[in-house]
Amino acid sequence: MPNDPTMIWNLILSLFAAGVVWWARSMSAQINYVRKRIADTREEIARDYCEQEDFEKLIDRVNRLSEKMAGK
Repeated sequence: MPNDPTMIWNLILSLFAAGVVWWARSMSAQINYVRKRIADTREEIARDYCEQEDFEKLIDRVNRLSEKMAGK
């Protein structure tokens, strides 16, 4: 165990710095995870709305076609 106050202070500062670096790294990883989930959610929402819109267009076309077939 170091007896010099400077060495003790350096040990305390080193432990504190290591804790800050560990915390910053974990926060960075969490932010990247959240950004990826947000991007995935945006893609899922866009896909769902696009499919719904395309489905409605398809139904409209089928209805018009059936009206034309019934009119003949």
